[in-house]
Amino acid sequence: MSDERAIPPDVALARSVRAATQALGVLAATTLVLGLVGAGALRMAGVEASASDPAGATLLPGVTMLGLGQLTALVGAGLAGWVLLYLLRDRVTDPTRAVRGLSRALGICAWVCVAACVVGIAAWAIVRPGAILPAVLGSLVSVQVAVVIGVLRTRVLPQATAAA
Repeated sequence: MSDERAIPPDVALARSVRAATQALGVLAATTLVLGLVGAGALRMAGVEASASDPAGATLLPGVTMLGLGQLTALVGAGLAGWVLLYLLRDRVTDPTRAVRGLSRALGICAWVCVAACVVGIAAWAIVRPGAILPAVLGSLVSVQVAVVIGVLRTRVLPQATAAA
């Protein structure tokens, strides 16, 4: 026998909706912040919309690595939005199971982000060895998306499955 009391269905749904909403908000904000960091880096370097600008070529590895993190956060926000939509439409029978699935999917996104950053650094090291530093710096910022996802998975999403 289990010591945990059963969570009433309406409470489980409310907790799951709150967790998915918070995950969507955090990941959407992360996407926006990474976009602003990339735009700020380009602006500080004085890069305008010129493909032949040497400063732009120097920043390209870092900005592409930021793009990997931004893409990961965007995919995570899409997953959270999808789960939230299904929860709000009452299309799931077990809301806590949907949140656990979201947590697993976000965990995969975090690992893909870290792996993509490692592969990206290696690719830039092969293509242009002098571009390793911007690629590493962009990757360090992008890996923070995995940290944000880890915080969501350990602090926010488990609240939906906690016993009453």
